[in-house]
Amino acid sequence: MIEKQEYSKVKIEGLFNLEEFSAEYQLSPDEVIRFHNSHCSISELLTMSLPKHVDFVYLPAKNYDERQRKLLKNTNLNLPINSSEKTYGVLLKFHPKELQIHYKVRIKRSSHFIELQKEKTYVNDKEIDQTVEQMFEKVAQVLYPLQISLDKNGKINQILNHEDIAVRWKNECRPKLEEYYQSKTTDDLLQKLDEAFCNIQEKRALLERNVFYKLFFLPIYQSYPSFLKDDVLQVYFSSIGQEVTYNINYQLEKEFTATDKIVLRLSGLEEESFFNKDRENGRVDLLYKLHKDTQEISSITGVLSVFEKDQKFKLEFQLYELENS
Repeated sequence: MIEKQEYSKVKIEGLFNLEEFSAEYQLSPDEVIRFHNSHCSISELLTMSLPKHVDFVYLPAKNYDERQRKLLKNTNLNLPINSSEKTYGVLLKFHPKELQIHYKVRIKRSSHFIELQKEKTYVNDKEIDQTVEQMFEKVAQVLYPLQISLDKNGKINQILNHEDIAVRWKNECRPKLEEYYQSKTTDDLLQKLDEAFCNIQEKRALLERNVFYKLFFLPIYQSYPSFLKDDVLQVYFSSIGQEVTYNINYQLEKEFTATDKIVLRLSGLEEESFFNKDRENGRVDLLYKLHKDTQEISSITGVLSVFEKDQKFKLEFQLYELENS
C-alpha cells in the first residue's frame, strides 16, 4: 500500500512574505518554517530571517488542499446553461426622495431562454393605491410573462414572445385603460404605449432603463485577465431623467466566500464631460455573488450616485435570492 504524500511543494512567485503566506494557509510563521525544514533538502533550509528570494515552500498537504478548494481556478465566468427556477427579492431606495420600492421576480431558466414573471410592486412597504401608479402597474404587467434570449455575455439579445405581448396589450390591457382612464393625457400616453408594445422587439433597449434589467443582465459573463477588467456602464437615473456613464473596473475575487459564492466587485466614477467637469462626480459600487457550481446570480447589492445642480442623487440596489426558490 502506497502512503499518500503528506506534503505539497508550493512554488513562490516574486518576493516571499512569510506572514502573509502563513496566514493564507492557516499556519503560524514558525509552523511553516519547521514543517518546510523537516521535508526539504539542506540547500532549501529556511530561517525566520529569510533571504529575499525563496523558490519553493513545503506545506502540510491538508492545508494546501484546503486552500485550493477555496480558490477560483480560472478567470472566466460562463453564462449558466442549466435549467432552474428561482425567485428574487428586489429592493430599490431612492435618495433624496426617501422613496423605497420592492417586489419579487420569478425567473425560469432553460437551455434556450429565460422567462420572467414580476409580482406586485410595493411603494414604501405599502401596496400601490394612487390612480396613476395603479395605471402604470397595469401597463407594466403586460410584459409578463417575458421570454428573452441572452448573448454569450449575459446581455439581453431578443424578446422571444414579443407577439404575445402585443396581443396582451391590444386585447386585454388597452381596452380597460381606455374605459377607466379617460382624458387627453391618457390618450397621448396610450399612443406612445401602442408604439412601444407593438414594436417591443425594436424597443427592447427601453427595458434597460429599469435598473433591475440593467444590472441583472449586465454582461458579466466574460474573461477577467489577472482577475481585473475595465469597462463602461450606462445607467438611467429616473430622478434626473438622464443616462449616466461610469468608467468602471471589474474585480473578480480569487477566493470563494465561506458559503461557496463567487464574488465580482464593480466600482467606478462618473465619466467626466463638459456638463459635469465643474462639479463632483457620482460613483458606482456593486457586489455580485454567483453560485460556485452554476454561476447563476445569487445576489447583487450596492449603490449608484450622481450629482445634479450640486444635489446628490443616490440609488441603493439590492437583489437577493429567496430561500426555497
